[in-house]
Amino acid sequence: MKTFQLVTLFALVAASMAFAPNSAPQVAKTAFKGAAAAFPVAALSAPAFAMDSIVDTLPSTALSMEVQFGAYLAVLLGTFLPCLFLINLFISTETRKAGAEDALAGDDF
Repeated sequence: MKTFQLVTLFALVAASMAFAPNSAPQVAKTAFKGAAAAFPVAALSAPAFAMDSIVDTLPSTALSMEVQFGAYLAVLLGTFLPCLFLINLFISTETRKAGAEDALAGDDF
């Protein structure tokens, strides 16, 4: 029971780490600095629809492809733990069925 509680704690921590970044990535910092320096003050005070393209001001796709370790851990634990539980449940069910059949047949050891 203690092991299950420990694994559950690790799974909850991993799930929370997946959605709470530790710090801003270096790519985001440099993209923000470069984008802020490229726009004059008049462009920032203009309405959003007056800009040429909002897509040009967004960071590159490298920022969107960064995945934290906690996300990998949450996916692995969320996949493997239920699978292991179901495998153990299947094995114990089959063992009980085999034991019941042996008891009904009256086989001696």
